[in-house]
Amino acid sequence: MASPRPDKPRACLVPNYYEGYLEKMENKSQKYKRYWAVLRGNELFFQVTSRDPMYIEKINLEDFMSVEDDKIYNNNRQHVMILKMKSGDIKLKADTLEALDQWRSFIHTVTKLEIPNQVLLPGQIRRLQEVLEQETKQRRMLWSSPPPLPPPRSTTPELDQNNYDDVENDRLSCFYKVSRMEAENLLAKNKEFGNLLMRPSHGDQNLAITTRQVINNMAIVNHYRINCLDSGYIIYIGNGILCNSRQEIIDYFIQQTKGILKPLEIPEDYEINLSIVVEDAESGELIHQKLPTSPTLEIKTLRQLGMAKEKPRTCLKTEPQAKPSQPINRHGLMQDVNEELSKMFEQKRAANSD
Repeated sequence: MASPRPDKPRACLVPNYYEGYLEKMENKSQKYKRYWAVLRGNELFFQVTSRDPMYIEKINLEDFMSVEDDKIYNNNRQHVMILKMKSGDIKLKADTLEALDQWRSFIHTVTKLEIPNQVLLPGQIRRLQEVLEQETKQRRMLWSSPPPLPPPRSTTPELDQNNYDDVENDRLSCFYKVSRMEAENLLAKNKEFGNLLMRPSHGDQNLAITTRQVINNMAIVNHYRINCLDSGYIIYIGNGILCNSRQEIIDYFIQQTKGILKPLEIPEDYEINLSIVVEDAESGELIHQKLPTSPTLEIKTLRQLGMAKEKPRTCLKTEPQAKPSQPINRHGLMQDVNEELSKMFEQKRAANSD
């Protein structure tokens, strides 16, 4: 008998309120593209077909302000509505006027937590009331009563060696103090170095994860809210994913996506030559001038030690030949050199005193 599979956190437990075909106007081409749309919670998902388990694009309706009809299109018997968002307008086209009214009423109910003031059938009103109750309950569960955190990890030395300390988590290489918009731009400009970053959210009291993928030349950006508690963190995916540290949050996204999401780690640039900027006395032009460099005492000493390894000198102690893969311990070498120099000075003083 095969052993049971371990339980995995479900990607989404938010109820499905309404679904059907919608055409969305693409920003680049300014043409409508047909999708199977699903209103799940206060997010609108776009899939290729109704059977597709993965979505291509997602619209977070937290920034929703209102929904309006596009009078120009609707006069031509094209059923178009405009979602007024804080970040910009989104145009959606339905197959029929009835479908357009359904989408408008469901979106208004979910975002405003109220039944819209429009002509509705009794069955439609009952369905919207059910959606209103479900969404209200869902939000109370996420904000008011988060699930309890697991017990703290054992403090035995064996386990602590494999765990990240919270002090180190504060220095995550993929943590950037940027805004929501700045995070999107940062990922877009540095896509070769990763597609996931952690950032502050809601006045630096909480965190957020921003991801960016490019599929078929189309950028897909997602933001995930993370609530910081006294004893851990909650990723607001489904009913909540519990983590003990920031590193665990990053590891969760990497593991669940099987490495598709990678932390953004931008390499730092360093100069290899000493240079200054000077102003030309005649033209006033700024000139980037490289300065000649001379070996420092430490570099000279290291070179001497390198020569001593080939031909050992009697005045210096030589260390055993290090493997090529091992880095040079400069601090240890300098300490040996200082000891030898001290002995030489003592010998000279003794000779002069004699």
